[in-house]
Amino acid sequence: MFTPALVGFSVQKDEFWFKELSGVSLSADVVINTKNESHKFSGDVLFTHRGISGPAILNASLFWHKGRICINFLPKFSEENLVNGKKQLSSVLPLPKRFVLEFLINFGLKDRAYYEFNDDEKSIIKRLFAYHFAPAGTFGFERAEVTKGGVKTISLDENLECKSVKGLYFIGEVLDITGMLGGYNLHFAFASALKVASALKNN
Repeated sequence: MFTPALVGFSVQKDEFWFKELSGVSLSADVVINTKNESHKFSGDVLFTHRGISGPAILNASLFWHKGRICINFLPKFSEENLVNGKKQLSSVLPLPKRFVLEFLINFGLKDRAYYEFNDDEKSIIKRLFAYHFAPAGTFGFERAEVTKGGVKTISLDENLECKSVKGLYFIGEVLDITGMLGGYNLHFAFASALKVASALKNN
């Protein structure tokens, strides 16, 4: 079975405020927890009219299986700096002002100094260090960089020939091999094609 990979996430109602930030980008840490391990990706996050995308999100999508993800929107900013800030949040936080204001509006808060918020409001603001949410889904195949899934490598020999059907070879994305952003998938497509071409030539 094939599924979209290296793809952005659409959002559910609670995160519709993301859509109001279309075009805004920022640096963040994105964490995906699977059954046995945690995967963290650092890089740019881009808000779109459909949800959220960008390099960190695309790489994280490789490990997402209809569950929650966590984004640290302030990976290089400490809670101490937040607590000690005397200015309005939009001036203190190293985030696009448009993002901060939209975040506050979504939670019914005003732009003021951290010490002016009550404890419940402070807890909401601290979610910027660990914002958990469940995507509604992905942007689909039409927006995906690659696909995930395909022919299992265990069924092939070292020349990518099917063990059970002689003369049948598989290359590129049809195989259950998917790399992160950075040209790895394109490189594998060419490398696997060269491997099969060499095997056919030698036969």
